[in-house]
Amino acid sequence: MADKLQGEANFTWRGADVSRLENLSDIVFALVITLAAAQSVPTSFSELTGLWREAISLAPCFALLLVIWRMHHVFFRRYDLQDGVTLCLNAVLLFLILVYIYPLKFMADFVVDFFTGAFSSDAAVDAVLSFAQVKWLYVIYGGFFAALYGVFALLYAHALRRADDIGLNARERAYTRFEVEQGIGVGVLSACIIVLAFILPAELSPFVGALFALMGINAYVCGVRAEARAKAAEGAAA
Repeated sequence: MADKLQGEANFTWRGADVSRLENLSDIVFALVITLAAAQSVPTSFSELTGLWREAISLAPCFALLLVIWRMHHVFFRRYDLQDGVTLCLNAVLLFLILVYIYPLKFMADFVVDFFTGAFSSDAAVDAVLSFAQVKWLYVIYGGFFAALYGVFALLYAHALRRADDIGLNARERAYTRFEVEQGIGVGVLSACIIVLAFILPAELSPFVGALFALMGINAYVCGVRAEARAKAAEGAAA
């Protein structure tokens, strides 16, 4: 058991056993994956031969859900919180995942169909998604990322408030704050992308999504700040 709880470089894992809250969350994650896959069930031979497109579009949805599950798993291993605030925020997180699986699968299907020649004409593309609708698409997906990281930021902020009760050391407090700052940064970035999608000409708005790559820079900057805070606190304590 000790090996399983050794944690990470900057955290000691406190969650030894999987709680009922985590069990419920795992069930919801499994349900969401099932809902995404259920849309790909073929009803004719022609759909069966085109199932490779469905498999490709399912892959990014599956990968994103695994990333979110991993973020969720790590939070509960780090802090093992089971109080009312954690329960409420976890419920909001699960609701977001349930609501957004269909928009995520829709977007994955469209991108795969577009780049693999599934559409017979420009009119067929416009019937699914037009340039004028792209900006509203960013409202949906930018809103999802902002809400998702916002909930995680609130979870980590709550853990930071409970730092004394949990027994977090100086390094763990610094990196808990890192998670809060990263969540806020993603929310601000998502809002900026949505605004740009409305400001730019309709022909350019589809390319605004590339700015989500700045999430990596946001994480790097927040990580540098966290390490500086951790070293300063450890130096003061020494």
